[in-house]
Amino acid sequence: MNALAQDAKKIAIQIIQNEARADKLAWFNHSMNIDHDRKLLFVHNPKCMGTSLKKWLDLRIDNADHRFPTLMVNKDCWEAYRTIVVVRHPIERFISSYNFHCRSDYSGGYLARFPDLKSWSMEDYFFRMTAVAPYAVAPQWKYTLHLSSEAGPDHLIRMEDPTAELDNIGQALGLEPLVPRLNQNQFDKLKPSPAFMRTLEGYYRRDLELFGY
Repeated sequence: MNALAQDAKKIAIQIIQNEARADKLAWFNHSMNIDHDRKLLFVHNPKCMGTSLKKWLDLRIDNADHRFPTLMVNKDCWEAYRTIVVVRHPIERFISSYNFHCRSDYSGGYLARFPDLKSWSMEDYFFRMTAVAPYAVAPQWKYTLHLSSEAGPDHLIRMEDPTAELDNIGQALGLEPLVPRLNQNQFDKLKPSPAFMRTLEGYYRRDLELFGY
């Protein structure tokens, strides 16, 4: 494991400890993203074509589980199951998340939690979510490692060029080919200002470096 990944892993330990102290591990090794019969684990990184992939993989799509691997499964499951994670350019992923939650017809759980969500600026969204709802905008490296294991995911898919890895998964699982739909939003997305872009680049620095963006 390179120095950057080791540094990321150390930082993540505190997150896991906080989750454990908050008694949030009750669903350990149980998730709508797991098929124990096929030994299949899909790690649902938000805003990375997760619903389309879950449907293709014949997993439940009636809700979402965005937990990090360490909070979802134990070491044995992580290492024995076929694990699939999708990543995306982190800035584009953040832009998509903001526009979906604040500028579309989104009406899910975050709106119930934050009734003024639709009035937030992009900066408001970033600072409030990172403070109190970090899964919404979490750096993606947290979805690609398990703190009890040195193993990485079996399939790490770059959303911008997913075809080859999707073909590998389809052949292994006997699935029909999936034609990715990379951008289903039909409205113009608000973009960050140059000054705020520097904030985002700093926050997602590890994603940019680890995944080659």
